[in-house]
Amino acid sequence: MKHNLVWTFWLALISAIVGTLLTSVILMKQWSIFESYSDTGGRPSYPLENLSKDLEDALNNKSDIEILLLRSPITEYGEAYLIDSKGVDMLGRTLPEEISTLKNQSEVIYPRLTRRIITNQGEIFSLIYYHNKQTPLFLWTLFKKFGLYWVLLAALAVSSLISWWLAMKTVRPIQDIALAISKHGEGNFLTKIDSKIIQRNDEIGKLARQLKTSGLKINDLLKKQKDFLRDVSHEVRAPLARLQLACETLEIDATDKRSLNQIKEEVVVIDQLVQDLLHLSYFDRPSLPHKFEDILISTLVDDCVKRSKILTTSKGLTITIKQNIAQKTTIRGIKFLLDRALDNLINNAVRYSPNNSKIEIKCEIQEEYCNLGIWDQGEGVNEKSLQDIFEPFFRLDSSRNRQTGGFGLGLSLVKRILEFHNGSVIASNHPKGFFVVLSIPLSK
Repeated sequence: MKHNLVWTFWLALISAIVGTLLTSVILMKQWSIFESYSDTGGRPSYPLENLSKDLEDALNNKSDIEILLLRSPITEYGEAYLIDSKGVDMLGRTLPEEISTLKNQSEVIYPRLTRRIITNQGEIFSLIYYHNKQTPLFLWTLFKKFGLYWVLLAALAVSSLISWWLAMKTVRPIQDIALAISKHGEGNFLTKIDSKIIQRNDEIGKLARQLKTSGLKINDLLKKQKDFLRDVSHEVRAPLARLQLACETLEIDATDKRSLNQIKEEVVVIDQLVQDLLHLSYFDRPSLPHKFEDILISTLVDDCVKRSKILTTSKGLTITIKQNIAQKTTIRGIKFLLDRALDNLINNAVRYSPNNSKIEIKCEIQEEYCNLGIWDQGEGVNEKSLQDIFEPFFRLDSSRNRQTGGFGLGLSLVKRILEFHNGSVIASNHPKGFFVVLSIPLSK
């Protein structure tokens, strides 16, 4: 069950207010009753004392005492018994066992309150007030021993301790989270947060889980950044080393055409790497104006196939286009980016296809998307690596590796381009080759 911290605080606050109010009312009411029906403080006039005087007057005047004993205000919390010298109640009631066993009727034993009455004729009576079981004897005992203010102070102390415990229970997890955030600022993104906080079902638990997730993501991004810089350095170092070697050779023999050609080839390699990196950085500049336009799908595919004709001819490859779409069907996007994405996929298919094989391009409309599929008859990819092939500089231990050309940036560019257009790219192994599908939103 999900808990809401706001509601929890609200209910706790209302409960504290209501609890404090009820406790105060109960204590004040009990104190008022206790003060009225007890002889605390040595007060000369209180209900039992007044009742004893009224009974004394009634006995002297031979008046009815039943009304005085049964209708006195003190009977709300107990019974008043008038006992003669023989130990018999004047109203004929059965006395409680504790009263009947009193050896000295003038003795006062709390919570029984006793008063002696002597008539003008010398008769001796005892007025005994016996509290019933519903009377809060424990609370009255505290009142008699400590007084009202000390009892209220003790209740306030207990309430303060409970409030402190609730405050610490709420604030301490926030302090732990704040400490974790401060460590994030120091570069420690794998800060451990107490599992009890993470398992909470309120906003604090949600915040802790989000912080943990963000720490893992940031740490993963930093790792990818370091790997990216390392791979870029590695890719640049190799052609630069070959360039340096070719230049040293030319210094010895200025007519060495082989070294001159080598320099030209390495410049092309470095230029291609820089172009790929520039395309990747294109998506990290949100302020850059993007010119979207309606692009005919058939034109987009035909142009890419024409550009790859030289490569396909050199390997004896055949490209077949299957279009189940209308000639005027368009997609909305940035043409040079979509050209680059489709060129990368077709070039990959050409590079990894065996000689004299075929490549197939399928165009289908599915709801609001155009699906462009490129299938080749080359070797597939390990199933565990199908998602990783879209990461920059990813290497495969198969025929699809650096030896066949490229820097491992092509598919990464394809993924970024499709995501930029609110589309997606999926790669899968085909029984007789490799299959990649681009899903691009249609023009509205």
